[in-house]
Amino acid sequence: MLKKTLKIFLFILLAFTLFSFWMSPRLGGLLPLGKEEIGREIFHLAFDSSTNSQHQLTYEDNSHWEHLVELRKEYHLDSLVGYATNDFDKIITIQNWVQSRWVHDSYNTPEKYNAVFILKAAEKGERFRCVEYSFVMGQCLSALGFKVRGLGLMTKDISDVKSGGGHVVNEVYLEGLKKWIMIDPQFALIPTFQGVPLNAVELQECIVNNRAFDILNPSKTTTKNKYEQWISPYLYYFTTTLSGQSVGIKDRILGNKKQLTLYPLGAEQPTYFQKIFRLNTSYYTHSINDFYPEIN
Repeated sequence: MLKKTLKIFLFILLAFTLFSFWMSPRLGGLLPLGKEEIGREIFHLAFDSSTNSQHQLTYEDNSHWEHLVELRKEYHLDSLVGYATNDFDKIITIQNWVQSRWVHDSYNTPEKYNAVFILKAAEKGERFRCVEYSFVMGQCLSALGFKVRGLGLMTKDISDVKSGGGHVVNEVYLEGLKKWIMIDPQFALIPTFQGVPLNAVELQECIVNNRAFDILNPSKTTTKNKYEQWISPYLYYFTTTLSGQSVGIKDRILGNKKQLTLYPLGAEQPTYFQKIFRLNTSYYTHSINDFYPEIN
C-alpha cells in the first residue's frame, strides 16, 4: 500500500513539475533563461480587414463604478480638466498629471491594483512600472467617462527574451475623430501625423515607412528621435482585453480567453511572455477592423 501511495505521489509530483515548466519555463522568473537583449530590427507589418464577431471588443461607460467615483473625488479630476476646451485637451492634461506622480521603476509592483492605492503609495515615494502608469491613466480617464483601454506592446522575440520585451500604454477613443489614439503615460506622450493623433499600428507604419510623425510631449520627458528608437521594437504584437477584464493566475492555468491580440500576417503567435508565463489567454487576429472597432 505504501509503495503504491509513493508511486502516486511521485507521478503527481512529476506531472506538477512538467506542467509548471510548460506554463513558465523560467518558473516565474527563478531561472535565468532567455536572451539578454531584445532585437532592434523594425519590420514591415501587414494586416487584413476581415471581421470575426467572436473577437468583438466591448466598451461601456464605467464612470459610475464606486472605485472610479472615489478616484474622481479624491483627486479632483474635474478641477484638473476644468480649463480644457475639448476631450483631447482633457486627455493631455490628465496624462501629464499621471506621469508626474512618480518616477518610473521597471520592477516595483503595487500591493493592490487600485488607482487611489497606487497614487497614495506614490505620494509616499514608491515608484512603479509602465503597467501602473497605464493602469492609473486608464482609471482616471474611465472615471471621466472616456472609452479607454490598456494596450500591451510586445517585441517579435517576446517568447525568447529574458526581460525588456514588453511595454504598456493606453488607447482612447476620440468621439470627434471617430478613431482610437495611442497615449503613452510613462512619457506623457501622444504621437501624431500631420496634426492627427495616431493609434499604435499607425505609429508603426509611420516609423517603418520613414514618415515624419511628431510627438506631443508638453512635459518634455524625451525627444522624438529617442522615443522612436526606443518604442519601435515593441510595435509588433498588440494586445488588449475584450471588455476590460483583469487576467489572473487562474485564467492562465485554465486558458480563459479574455484578451485579443493583433499580430501580422505571416507571423507566429507568441508562446510565452519572456518565458515567465504562457500566453494562452488571448484570441488572435490579423484584422485591423477586429482590433480597432468603431464605437457608436
